[in-house]
Amino acid sequence: MIKKIASVLIISFTFSLVTKAQQLNRFVPTVLVEFYTSEGCSSCPQADAFAMQIRAIADSSKLQVHTIDYHVDLWNQSGWIDPFSDSLYTKRQEMMALANNQRAMFTPMVFVNGKGALPAGAKNEVGKLIENFTRKPAAHYLLMSASWSPESKTMLFNYELNGKPDSLDIYFVLVQKEATSIPDAGENKGIKLSHHNVVRKIVSSDNVKAKGTVAMLFPVPNVDFDRYTVFGFIQHKNSKQIFACQVMEFNQRQETK
Repeated sequence: MIKKIASVLIISFTFSLVTKAQQLNRFVPTVLVEFYTSEGCSSCPQADAFAMQIRAIADSSKLQVHTIDYHVDLWNQSGWIDPFSDSLYTKRQEMMALANNQRAMFTPMVFVNGKGALPAGAKNEVGKLIENFTRKPAAHYLLMSASWSPESKTMLFNYELNGKPDSLDIYFVLVQKEATSIPDAGENKGIKLSHHNVVRKIVSSDNVKAKGTVAMLFPVPNVDFDRYTVFGFIQHKNSKQIFACQVMEFNQRQETK
């Protein structure tokens, strides 16, 4: 019998924000812009384009501004079932909207560091929120690393939080960098849709400490890490404001034991 050799992928990453924050002896602000969209919504492709504009401006300005795209199931009864949608993302949108005193549910909806509950067409308002958050030194920052178990398809996210952990939740979000689709029904029938940073899975912990570990079972049988990124962020339990966000790219190094 051939003895099976278990391999472990050690996932490493570098993130310039940490070095910059240490050099300046202050916490560099980070901004997470959350889009809630659906392939069944005719105005949502414009939201995808807006997210790309935000990233382009952030990259050229060297700002730590990031976007992610949650696909909700609000429009799944209109003739097209969004393959990227999940009722959990709809529940998160509801929770975030209520925290912002927004009782109407619509797409596309945008939050900037947990604030706003704005339509994606409100570009000026979204831009002002982003600007306000980038001008305020942060009271927290987050360090992340991860290890991968191929046999159990489980990723262990290790984190270190700098700043008070009181009344915080921590989230780790697996996003697919690029995705395309052509709906054969609904408001976007026959239109090629292009998505970026599409949320595929989210895990969280409400027991935030200075250091900790959160596990994620991957939703796909064969993992092509080049297609994915992980966002980690901390969020206030009540106000839902996001205080720090980090992005982790997978840089694989294989070891055998």
